[in-house]
Amino acid sequence: MTRFKEVTGYALERKTILCNEGREAETGTAVRLNNGSIFIDQSQTATTVVYPVSGLHAGDIINAFRITGAIGATGSNATTVDADLRKITKGAGALTDASIGAITQVSVTADTALDSAKASLDEVVATDYQYYVLVTVTTAANAANDAFIAGVEVDLNNNI
Repeated sequence: MTRFKEVTGYALERKTILCNEGREAETGTAVRLNNGSIFIDQSQTATTVVYPVSGLHAGDIINAFRITGAIGATGSNATTVDADLRKITKGAGALTDASIGAITQVSVTADTALDSAKASLDEVVATDYQYYVLVTVTTAANAANDAFIAGVEVDLNNNI
């Protein structure tokens, strides 16, 4: 049974938003594959991918987010992944871009399924804000070091 909370004409419900429209950001080389995932090859330093968070409604409460995918690594050569949920706010002459919560330094030296989460968030969605997740990947100069990012999941309204 779904639980609802009425908020000025909109009923909040517990849900998870799936964000799989990642796109290459300002640094590094990331490739979108036919299955929709993003591939980051070996020898990348701080390669960034942006996942816009859409489907939010004013009054929603962001409680947690996760990043999913696969990390390739071997021996002493690490692959690291960071994910930062961010909020853009309008402003006069410039935007403000601030972190809400981050998953930091998922670092592995062996092939690993990527499923890392940041919980205990309490961000109330409001008008005039836009949300996205900035993913940063660093891979060693080794054929086994790479990363596949399947997407980001955002949990909403867990406390209603």
